[in-house]
Amino acid sequence: MAKIYCLDDSTLYLCEDCLDELGPISGKWNETPLATCSVCGEVDLQSHEELHQYCHDMDQLSYQEDQFASDQEMWEAHISETRSS
Repeated sequence: MAKIYCLDDSTLYLCEDCLDELGPISGKWNETPLATCSVCGEVDLQSHEELHQYCHDMDQLSYQEDQFASDQEMWEAHISETRSS
């Protein structure tokens, strides 16, 4: 699984293999997991999968919260109807 790195103050993104192949390049390299390697086009699939899973989980949570709110409104309407009868 490739990890992608970016050289500080640069737009150069390199995966581990390209970074090793090009030899030591001075400067500070920071991991940028959602970027694409500038040389070979490699991406960090694990980071992309984790992001997709997170988005799916947030969608599910939002749906559940909306469903709960809808159920709560129906329950409150039912209670008020029962009390007024």
